[in-house]
Amino acid sequence: MLNPNDIIKYNKLTNEQKKALEKKMQATDLNYLSSVSFEQFNVTTHEIEELNQLVDRKTKGGSGLFNTVFISVLCGLFIGISIFFVIFQKSKNHPSVYQSIEEEKAQHKLENFITAIDTVFPKIETKNVEHYNTIVNNAVEMAEPEMIETLPSKPLDVNLSEQENEKDIIFQFTPNAPTIFIHNLKITNYRLYYFKQNQSINLSSNLGLSAQYGNASDIEKTNLNTSNVQFAHKIIQKAMRLFNSKNNVNCIEELSVLYEYNPDDANAQFYLGMCYYQLGKYAIAQTYFQKNLDNLNNIFHQESEFYQALCLLNLKQTDEATKLLQYIANNKGFYSERAKETINKQIKN
Repeated sequence: MLNPNDIIKYNKLTNEQKKALEKKMQATDLNYLSSVSFEQFNVTTHEIEELNQLVDRKTKGGSGLFNTVFISVLCGLFIGISIFFVIFQKSKNHPSVYQSIEEEKAQHKLENFITAIDTVFPKIETKNVEHYNTIVNNAVEMAEPEMIETLPSKPLDVNLSEQENEKDIIFQFTPNAPTIFIHNLKITNYRLYYFKQNQSINLSSNLGLSAQYGNASDIEKTNLNTSNVQFAHKIIQKAMRLFNSKNNVNCIEELSVLYEYNPDDANAQFYLGMCYYQLGKYAIAQTYFQKNLDNLNNIFHQESEFYQALCLLNLKQTDEATKLLQYIANNKGFYSERAKETINKQIKN
């Protein structure tokens, strides 16, 4: 740095000293300006030292430390906010966030739905299902016989213990013939009754059999009376369709052809009894039910026994009907509960 004293003593210097000093002052623009200012304002070395001390106090004093700390705190706060914002945005975009939101919405909807319907209950209508009906719709034939509960036609005379009696009942309920389902109705011995040596049985020669009708308006001209060839398996299929649609009169016509050809046809026996029962001809119905109970094929024994008891009730043979109903209830078969209900109604009446 240039010495201000040298500049003040400029006039006292020799020519060589002046040239060296001018050359030194003009080395840089800053030195030149400094020399001009020193020369113009007559600045001394003491004044420059005081100015340096003042600058040092300003830059190294308490205010400088405070500014440094304040700026550091601001930077730290900014960095912390930036990191928090980045983490928050990442967690917000994560799939689990949307999943939790959707679960909350679904739970809220479910709570509202339960609140809206918690006092409303659907009404369940009970319906008596007959033992000869199943959920099978228009089945052609089953590979194995359905395990159907059955009842004996006559009570046992032997006194058995309770355990032995239960085993015997289970054995008695075991079906002894194969079954299929046509129009949701149980049919037994389909091939044995309606086929001979794997050939369809032609029943056209039995078309002259008279049918049972309530009146002339009930008569329906069926294919049975117009076709030259009628096969047994077609007749039973048509009969089941008529029975399922509660067309009892025409169903009797079809079943009568089968019964005329084979009086031991368990299907014809039972469904003829049901048709006459539904028509209110209880005496005729009871006859067919008894024939079915005497049949070695036990597939319809439970049904025939129960509806025979109902026929006896309608024929005012109350004692015999009650005795048979009590026997059905004690055997714990398919119609056991219905037999108990019928007995209770008779007692109330």
